[in-house]
Amino acid sequence: MLRLGLSLLLISCFNAAFSQINTEKDSLLNFIRLSDKGIRDQKLVTYIKTNLNDIPVPKLRAKKDSIIKVITGYNIENRQEITFLIDGIAQRRFLKFDEAKKTLLKAIELAQKKSDHFLLYTLFSQFAFVQTGEGDAMGAIYSYGLAQNEVKKLNNPALEALLYVNISDIYYKSGLYSQSLFYLDKAQGICDKYKVHRLIVLRLISDNKAENFFRTGNYDSLNTYHHKLRSLAGNTYKLYTSVKRTGYYLLLLKHNYKGAIQTINVLLKDSLYVRSDADEQYLANAYFGNGQVDSAAYVVNKLLARPSLVNLPEMKFQLYEMLGEIAQIKNDNKLAADNFKLALQQSKQHINNLTQVGNVSSQMKINDVQSLYYENLLTYKKERLRLLFILMFTFLLVIVIAIFYRSNRQKRRYEKLLYAAHKQELATINSHEVRNHLSNILGLLDLMNDKDNKGNELLKTKDYLQYSAEQLDKALKNVSKKLSD
Repeated sequence: MLRLGLSLLLISCFNAAFSQINTEKDSLLNFIRLSDKGIRDQKLVTYIKTNLNDIPVPKLRAKKDSIIKVITGYNIENRQEITFLIDGIAQRRFLKFDEAKKTLLKAIELAQKKSDHFLLYTLFSQFAFVQTGEGDAMGAIYSYGLAQNEVKKLNNPALEALLYVNISDIYYKSGLYSQSLFYLDKAQGICDKYKVHRLIVLRLISDNKAENFFRTGNYDSLNTYHHKLRSLAGNTYKLYTSVKRTGYYLLLLKHNYKGAIQTINVLLKDSLYVRSDADEQYLANAYFGNGQVDSAAYVVNKLLARPSLVNLPEMKFQLYEMLGEIAQIKNDNKLAADNFKLALQQSKQHINNLTQVGNVSSQMKINDVQSLYYENLLTYKKERLRLLFILMFTFLLVIVIAIFYRSNRQKRRYEKLLYAAHKQELATINSHEVRNHLSNILGLLDLMNDKDNKGNELLKTKDYLQYSAEQLDKALKNVSKKLSD
């Protein structure tokens, strides 16, 4: 019985795993089979980014190969560009930035020949992610500028808002928090104006604002956006991560280091939580704030050994500075001096990056102002043309009304004249014909009443009376007809 139970359990587990694999494959196949190219590309790109950006690195290569195998089995348009995109994302996750850029540049070259604006937007954005990973903030902002040009051609508010969120992330990581919040406000403004309700966009805006307010020590604003994240309708692991992370941010700002240490350690073991190097940096800060300097030093040294921190001078500056302070607490002045020296080197590199980012930021603002000027100029020309059309239409309408009024006035005048003529004609008929025949009849009737009137004369008078009556009848019918006309 025990063996049978174990067999059934294994079979059910296998079936569940097989069903999950088939479901994922079917969803990819469903996207590939879509007839509308625009919808198909967007669905495919979303699927690719979701599956490759968040999967653990040890499982990444197998996942990448399985997606490419499915896509290459179908003769879809842009297959080569999408394959390069998949490979570029994977190379970035493997921290092979040069290979990732070469692959993405091949895809960009192919997409430019076809003027595929959506794929160009995606590829330029991914290229910016690679540049951010290798510490080239200036290059990343420039690439985002190219992606912005493609978004304007797509006229897609959700993508434009998402792009501003990505740009804000560059400034946030560079320590330029006011600039980061500026672009997040632009993204929020687009969402409000065009009623964008995509969860990923709303989550990123609130999450990035919370990150900025945490870095600037603004507890009240951080608390506001922590609750905004909690109120978002959705059950994704990224939203779960954002809520949990901003939760321990609040503990750190309240200097509840013991609570923060406990929370972060639990989250680092949570399979639903998406870990980052920053989590361990803040764990080290909490240990240091709680007086556990050995634990803080252990976490910091483990972080500094990671390849992912090679191009993050701001984080390394903070970590080396903490090691220097820990060495001072332990009265190891030589170690403290060495760490402060390393911190100074990272600070110089960070300042140099800030200068470059500031230059590109200024140029981007100039480009935005120029773009806004041309947009306003185009709007002004359209409005002027619209106004001229309205004026011309109004002028023509006035002319038509004037002509109609004059025509109507003349018509009424002619009707009056015609009425007067008919009235005169009827008066003439009445005086000359009707009254004449009526007088004849009355005269004849007097003759017939005369006693001296003999038989032959009476017969003649009767004939005259008959004739006058018929003439009177004709005259009355004529009057009746004219009244009807």
